[in-house]
Amino acid sequence: MCIAHRRCVAAILLACTVQPATLAAAEMALSQVMQAQGRTMQRIAGAIAREDYEAVAQGAAAVIDPPRPAAPLAEKFALMRFLGADIGRFRALDGETKERATTLAKAARARDGEATIEAFRRLQTSCLACHADFRAPFRKHFNLQEGES
Repeated sequence: MCIAHRRCVAAILLACTVQPATLAAAEMALSQVMQAQGRTMQRIAGAIAREDYEAVAQGAAAVIDPPRPAAPLAEKFALMRFLGADIGRFRALDGETKERATTLAKAARARDGEATIEAFRRLQTSCLACHADFRAPFRKHFNLQEGES
């Protein structure tokens, strides 16, 4: 076995043996993304109230493609183990959220207040569905406290 393959196998074995508590920190990449998404949703709500459609569209774009901090390989494997058979549901909800954010951006660009509000409601509902399925189990699995994810 070549050195590169040995290193890859070693990294995978290490990642598979990392306990959730080892990753239980607010520095987890997914936690950082979710916290940023929460702030973005608050900015969108404020922009809707001010009828600042450009800011709404910018916020929707940030929901569609949020900044992603680099996640260590161990964290990626831990998340995959946590999601297990539910990874398809998680990805489907993520896709639905992105679709609804796209609809929000279109409504905002059209400066259609009622459509913007309805699109935001649908986006919030999509977020809520994912949180209902995954937030509490995620916090419990990774020993996170309220406000850390």
